[in-house]
Amino acid sequence: MLRAASIGLGWWSDELAAAIQGKSGKIRIASCYSRSPDKRAAFAEKFSTRQHDSFDAVLADGDIDAVVLTTPHSLHADHVCQAAAAGKHVFVEKPFALTAPSAREAADACARAQVTLAVGHNRRFSAAAKDLNALLTGGDLGTLLHIETNFSAPSALNWSDSHWRASRAESPGGGLTGLGIHMIDLVIWLGGNVTTTAAFATRRALNIDLDDTTSALFRLDSGATAYLGTMCAAPFTVTCNLYGTEANAFAAIDAGEVVVHPAGAEKYQRPLDPVDTLLSELEEFADACAGNARFRVTPDEAVHSVAVLQAIVSSAANQGAPQRVQKC
Repeated sequence: MLRAASIGLGWWSDELAAAIQGKSGKIRIASCYSRSPDKRAAFAEKFSTRQHDSFDAVLADGDIDAVVLTTPHSLHADHVCQAAAAGKHVFVEKPFALTAPSAREAADACARAQVTLAVGHNRRFSAAAKDLNALLTGGDLGTLLHIETNFSAPSALNWSDSHWRASRAESPGGGLTGLGIHMIDLVIWLGGNVTTTAAFATRRALNIDLDDTTSALFRLDSGATAYLGTMCAAPFTVTCNLYGTEANAFAAIDAGEVVVHPAGAEKYQRPLDPVDTLLSELEEFADACAGNARFRVTPDEAVHSVAVLQAIVSSAANQGAPQRVQKC
């Protein structure tokens, strides 16, 4: 049983803990840390964990095998490096970091320390995303021509200026770091690395100084293209559509639905079994820590997703001028 400490206690730390606590035979949350004593106490009571009064105390505790980081994005890289230096396995929420060089530094720190690094791109574990991958690898779609993705949600409409996400430093490109990063990862997983992007970002509905609408076009190293749309002031939508020479596939990722439209034939829906993506990713992390599996999001892919995010932000800041994605 992997003994993990939850670091940075908020809504998402609770979601991750609820997915495994008392349900998994592979991983449990054994302790927690937040700068807020009240948050520590509330989390410890809710999930029956211990609590530490500093991150250093967590890292010094020999009864803690791993950390689960749900801290603000700008702190991820430093926290990963500190955990790796202490010999702790690391599960860190997306985005892995906010700059490609800091992401590479953190990934290399884990490699040097020989600890497992897992970045929580949980949509890769969904039934619909896995089915899209099976269609591609099985040749059902023929040659992949284009990927079309959208992840939108209205959460930012409720943010005030004091919310930590309501900052261009923490949320460059508006919804990219909380929403679009999921789709960046799916594009990389399904289509390969991104070489170039051209993007636009604007604010149309929010009352805070944050972009709410971001669109990006990608060229992939395979020669295919991809599109990403993310709106943090629009109704909840998570879609990923693939276009190939033999068939197109349309997926509602969170709904677990995939519809295939083959060339010259009637469209049909694929039968899929539901997947708890949070339980699946955390148990695969535990398996990887035990040496029984490889976490499916590789460190290089995690670093590349940050480089793509950075290129989108740069292109949008330059009125859509194409940007090469940094190689790290």
